[in-house]
Amino acid sequence: MNETRRTRGPKRSVLLTLCAALLVLLPALAPKMASADSIDDKRRQAANIADQLEKLTEQMDALGEDYSQSLVEQADLSVEIKKAQADVATAEAQVAQMRGTLYAAALAQFMHGGRNSTLTNLLASSGGVQDALQRSQLASIALNQGSLTTDSLDATATELAKKRKTLERKKKQAESAASNVLKRRSATSGLVARYETLQQSVQGDLVQLVKEERQRREAEALTAAQRAAAGYKSKYSSIQNRYRNIPNVSARAQAAVRAALSQLGVRYQYGMSSPGHAFDCSGLTTYAWGKAGIGIARSSRSQYATLTKIPKQFAQAGDLIFQGSPIHHVGIYLGNGTMVHAPQYGDVVKISALRWNRVVGVARPH
Repeated sequence: MNETRRTRGPKRSVLLTLCAALLVLLPALAPKMASADSIDDKRRQAANIADQLEKLTEQMDALGEDYSQSLVEQADLSVEIKKAQADVATAEAQVAQMRGTLYAAALAQFMHGGRNSTLTNLLASSGGVQDALQRSQLASIALNQGSLTTDSLDATATELAKKRKTLERKKKQAESAASNVLKRRSATSGLVARYETLQQSVQGDLVQLVKEERQRREAEALTAAQRAAAGYKSKYSSIQNRYRNIPNVSARAQAAVRAALSQLGVRYQYGMSSPGHAFDCSGLTTYAWGKAGIGIARSSRSQYATLTKIPKQFAQAGDLIFQGSPIHHVGIYLGNGTMVHAPQYGDVVKISALRWNRVVGVARPH
């Protein structure tokens, strides 16, 4: 029995020593384990913040494009109203001239005693109680003078009334367009405020973690875009016979690309197309292709609606890349999975990886 006790003694001593060592080590290990969990939590939080910022950016893009479209409509209506006003003025002058001609003819006949009617009856505006008599007398006088008829005057007056109605309708449309501009600008400002609030809430370690998360996503997108571009290139020869009507890339495409690249670093601003100052996405593409000598519509939706569409596989430098449903973003393809664009609020004109899964169409100015 004594031998048994002697044997257990050393074992118990070793066990107690190990337990004591663990008790000493655990407090030191615990912070490291907690720290690892904390970092993982912060990375998940950073990814969530990046998701929210991307979602807000997409919503701002959509509203920003609505705002730009409203500005275009407002500008177009302003031009149409000026034209309608000019049409009304021309028609009014024609009516006045025709009435003056009838007046002169009637006066000449009256002064020479060729009519029994009084001058007042002859020259009164048509539409009164003696309308039929006036029309008959004036028509007879005018025809005798080899001049116009009251039917011509009536037709011109009717056309004038139509032009006045058109003008009033366009003025109401302009009022509605102005209201839409204010509503969309207000809605966009609301989203901008939410975006800034979220960004300002990012503090401490999260600032760097969110930045790293965004960079990681951009790098992944670039790798995927380059892989897709290589795949499209390898399939090009096998499918080109199916698309024989695709226009060749314009000789001016490189000029458009150079114009866009000359604006790298210029800030983003809704509704702007001002070189060296500010652009929105469609403002940049309109400017770049305009510098190349080809005019295109001002908004991304109008650009996509009016330009020649081509399959993604055939995208070449200078082609326009459209994103969103409804379309609310456009950039200029550079090749190798990249594009130059005015991306979003708070950013600048820059080169970015192309996310093909977000692309809804490609169009080619020519």
